[in-house]
Amino acid sequence: MPSGQHNPRALQRGMATCIPLLSITIALSVLTAGCAEHRLPSDNALTDRAAETETLIESAERGTPEDQYNLGLRYEKGLGVPQSYTEAAHWYRLAAMQGYRDGQYKICELSERGQGVPQDYQESLRWCGLAADQGHGRAMFVIGRLYHTAHGVPHDLVRAHMWYNLATAHGYDEGKRWRDRVAEEMSPSQVAEAQKLAREWNVRLTSRNS
Repeated sequence: MPSGQHNPRALQRGMATCIPLLSITIALSVLTAGCAEHRLPSDNALTDRAAETETLIESAERGTPEDQYNLGLRYEKGLGVPQSYTEAAHWYRLAAMQGYRDGQYKICELSERGQGVPQDYQESLRWCGLAADQGHGRAMFVIGRLYHTAHGVPHDLVRAHMWYNLATAHGYDEGKRWRDRVAEEMSPSQVAEAQKLAREWNVRLTSRNS
């Protein structure tokens, strides 16, 4: 073949080789870009979470009970901070000591389970009692459970029914199921006594808050 002229077959082979390589290069570029797009929101989310946590810690350290409670939640769930029941209990207690009912309930719950604090049913009863005095339905349910299971208090079906009933009245629906279950083990006179106690307790709560 004369010099300066190209072999058509060689050109075809070269093009056949280049086209697959070009396709692979484009595919890799798209894949890399897609991965980068997926990574960025995650990195941004972590940065935002860290900033929120730092702000929350500053507010909690200044003594805001709601922020102390929310920081406790983060430590309990491990959201933006290392998971720690001990730290959670610390911040919940600070909120509880300022009369924050959700903080009081959380100390009650952790004391019952022995998470972050020693298991202490009397301590659980004390803090749930304080939260219940502010109308906390779930705290009322825990008190009912303590009487039902004889943890920290004598076994008392009348008191258990009373507190399960109060929990239901204050928005904690699980109380109804357990109230009805306890009622199956009680006499009609015991149920009537439990209902009377619940009504009287509600009257006192209403008068305190009025």
